[in-house]
Amino acid sequence: MNICNRPPNKTAPETLDEAVAEVQAQRARRNGWSWPLHAFQIIAWLLYIFFALVGFGILVPLLPRHWLPAGYICPGACFIYHLVVHLTAVSIDPADANVREKNYVGPLATFNRNQHAHVIENHHCHVCDVDVSTKSKHCGTCNKCVCGFDHHCKWLNNCVGERNYWFFLNSVLSAVLGLGILLLVASYVFIQFFIDPTMLRSDQHFDALKNHTQHWFVFLPAAPVEAQASTILVIAGIFILLSLVSIVLLGYLLCFHIYL
Repeated sequence: MNICNRPPNKTAPETLDEAVAEVQAQRARRNGWSWPLHAFQIIAWLLYIFFALVGFGILVPLLPRHWLPAGYICPGACFIYHLVVHLTAVSIDPADANVREKNYVGPLATFNRNQHAHVIENHHCHVCDVDVSTKSKHCGTCNKCVCGFDHHCKWLNNCVGERNYWFFLNSVLSAVLGLGILLLVASYVFIQFFIDPTMLRSDQHFDALKNHTQHWFVFLPAAPVEAQASTILVIAGIFILLSLVSIVLLGYLLCFHIYL
């Protein structure tokens, strides 16, 4: 699965049709907040909200009392750190320094295959119309030269280059760690539900439900909402499935970049 849409290393379109489609009347994108937003970017934020709400609102509060501090602090620190580095990776403009110094708000030049064999020739980009560094490549999606270009990430809706690569890598690492810890919590809750569910009812709000084992609370302790036992199981099962898929994909991406 091509997670981040890594293109081949090329500095020019392979055909004339591609050249025209790539740059004709196209504006350069500043960062991951430039419109249009990518569907994968929206999915990433929805998953973050889901994992945070379910993890810290439903699953962690069901841990035994002596585990609660670690249950909140360890994954909470990972989620907060991930939010900071993810937002930074999205917000940074990874363009080449000369491109950033130039006002590239308006439409860029149209690449003419008849005049130039490549978009970048002799360290000069004919689309951005500036001299660029030897490490820069022109991204067809963002339509600008990116210094230290690694790939264009659909999940960030931004290029990953020299200026935001460290934030991107830390974003992936913190996501794997945070989800890994919450996966352990969800697995414990799911298994303990069948072995000894009383271990999950340590919060004082459950004192009023001692004789009603099918009635549970979610979003403890701040805003308790009554729920059925089957609801807890279904939510925990969905959480485990989604977190497993996310960890496998993110873990593969992390190992690949560590290998590189």
